[in-house]
Amino acid sequence: MKKMFFILVMVLVAGGLAASGITLYSYQDERGQTIVVDSLERIPEQYRDGAKRGFIPSFRSDPAPKKPSAVIETVPDAVVEHPARQTDDQFSVTPPPEEIELDTGLASASQSMAQLRLLHLNYERIYIAARDNGLQFPSIGPLHLANNQLIIDFRFPEAMSTDAGRAWLEKARIFFDQLKGLQYNVGIWLSQYSQELLSTMPMLTARAKVLLNELETAFSAIPAGK
Repeated sequence: MKKMFFILVMVLVAGGLAASGITLYSYQDERGQTIVVDSLERIPEQYRDGAKRGFIPSFRSDPAPKKPSAVIETVPDAVVEHPARQTDDQFSVTPPPEEIELDTGLASASQSMAQLRLLHLNYERIYIAARDNGLQFPSIGPLHLANNQLIIDFRFPEAMSTDAGRAWLEKARIFFDQLKGLQYNVGIWLSQYSQELLSTMPMLTARAKVLLNELETAFSAIPAGK
């Protein structure tokens, strides 16, 4: 009986399986046998109330994947391009880049700039030390003497070969004169322990700072040969 039931189910599935599936009904007759049909009308009326409904969804197996066909790639031979022969009219020579005119006094100017920066920095240190600790603070005297020696040893470049170098040299002389005047005033204030150092020196160092900034700009233009 089980074999008949299996055959019946396979027949129904093979014959009536739709795209969306198939609905089956099963019931047991008076002998206890399970019978499966594909329509409720095929079940005797005395068994319809106890019939069971089932649904078998449709299915479709995926097609077997195609074996990829072999692809043979050909590698072309390297193409060697020969430069076209130039005629006299096509031949051209790229001119070399323009050379930057270097100032012959740049090295000595760099040394002078380092000394001028240090002079101005020491004046700022003197003012800060006097403001925060008084005119008799121990570090003030050595700073003043160091600046005095820097001024004595200071030397300008003998000559500058570019217009930018000569412009810088002119500004450097003006700035150096300002620093010499500041050095003279600081010496008097310190010898007299004058509070004028605290009231006047900030203005003088600020003015010197403006000149130093202008000098830095002029100095940066020297290597470009401007």
